This record gives sequence, structure tokens and C-alpha cells, in this order.
Amino acid sequence: MDYLSFVMLALHVLGAVALVGGAIMWRYGAVPGLQSVDEGIRSRVDSAIAAAWRPIAISAIGGLLITGIYNLMHRPVQTKTFHMLFGIKMLLALHVFAVAILAARPNNDRRGRQLTGIVISGVVIVVISAAFRWV
Repeated sequence: MDYLSFVMLALHVLGAVALVGGAIMWRYGAVPGLQSVDEGIRSRVDSAIAAAWRPIAISAIGGLLITGIYNLMHRPVQTKTFHMLFGIKMLLALHVFAVAILAARPNNDRRGRQLTGIVISGVVIVVISAAFRWV
């Protein structure tokens, strides 16, 4: 493996960790932690978290797209099974990208549900990515 391929793969993994890991922390750390706080404060803090997370999510999405295209173009073997799993992974990734941007909007009443969707889709994407090792 050449150095550029290694760097692109590492950046791809870091982007996925930032996006999915951030959603996991927000959904299962911040959201429950804010339940004990007054509604007005909870809303302001939740919107502040969204504002802080939005540039990270957008940067991670951009990085994942760039590194993902590079990694796809430099993959040596592409079987029918690979293409099937890759298609499923891309549909789930588009879901994660869109919902991450929606979840980062201020005063969002559906944020908990959206973050749960990101977490579920993100975990499935990671499992599919692990399966690529054997395909």
C-alpha cells in the first residue's frame, strides 16, 4: 500500500468517527444529560451544541466524500458482492449526511429521533465497511 492510500483511508476513518461518534455522544450523552435542566436552558444548550457540531459534521461529510471517492477508485478488486454492499452503504451514508445537517439546525424538536437514525445507520455502515475486508 502506498502512503497516499494509507493517508486517505485514515482520513476516511477519522471522518466517520467524527460524524458517527459525535452523533452517539450527542444522542446518548448530551440529550439525556440535559433532561434534568429547565426547558429554556435545555433548548439554548442543545442549540449551542448543534451550532458547534454543524461545522464538524459538514467537514466530516466533505472529507468522507473526497476520501471515499479516492478509496473506491484505488480498490483493486470489485466483485458483485462488493457492489451490492457498496450500494447499500452509499444509501445509508446519504441518509446520515442529510440527517446530520438537519439535526444541526437550531430549535429542532426532532433532534433526538434524527440522532438515533444517524447512530443506527452509522453502525450498519461500519459493519458493512468491516465486511469489505472479506469481499
